[in-house]
Amino acid sequence: MSELRSVGQVARELSIPPRILSDLFYSHHLDNNRCPVVGGRRLIPNDYLPELEEVLRERGILETEAV
Repeated sequence: MSELRSVGQVARELSIPPRILSDLFYSHHLDNNRCPVVGGRRLIPNDYLPELEEVLRERGILETEAV
């Protein structure tokens, strides 16, 4: 299984408020099945990060990558 990170860890790495990620999970823009809540914490597998970052870019939260 892939290494897991918390919403807070991912938010710090991306320099965004954790609430943004939580809201995207709540509104089903991010995959709740791939990122389950365990012990009150949502766990995000490392292999889901590219998809998560793409959603953030599509919504204008992260800058698009230079081509």
